[in-house]
Amino acid sequence: MPHADDAPRRLSRTGTSLYAVLEIKKGAQPEEIKKAYRKLALQYHPDKNPGDTQAAEVFKEINTAHAVLSDPTKKRIYDQHGSLGIYLFDHFGEDGVKYYFIAHSCWFKTLVILCCLLTCCCCCCCCCFCCGYLSPPPEEINKSQKTRQRNIYCQPTRLDNYKEHNRNIK
Repeated sequence: MPHADDAPRRLSRTGTSLYAVLEIKKGAQPEEIKKAYRKLALQYHPDKNPGDTQAAEVFKEINTAHAVLSDPTKKRIYDQHGSLGIYLFDHFGEDGVKYYFIAHSCWFKTLVILCCLLTCCCCCCCCCFCCGYLSPPPEEINKSQKTRQRNIYCQPTRLDNYKEHNRNIK
């Protein structure tokens, strides 16, 4: 069964733009979009074409195109990024679209690669830890381990607490 989000993606794969579905030019005003939608929806409505599955599919595409192009935010995202932008908007919101395209831009990838090369480390942030520049000297490591062991042995057990509690009661 096709998913609700498949319609914009299907249009993208076939190369048909949402503007072409509504038979309008890119950058059309909201009034033009509404007028074209009403005309085509009336023409391809399943009640007007009973039993015609192709008309029903066209009607679904018309509704999808109208839903995207009538919303100013979705229209702007569609004009900038196409149906992938709409897919991301539906799943991650407007900020998700922005961050996705920033992270996939050429300059961002170049910046990440340069940071990795300049620091000689793949994880950029922890270069000094894995190279040993910021790791504590071995003496401090030994001291902290001995302190930890001493604390474990010095803590009273539950049995000791129970015995002391019973003595206080008597």
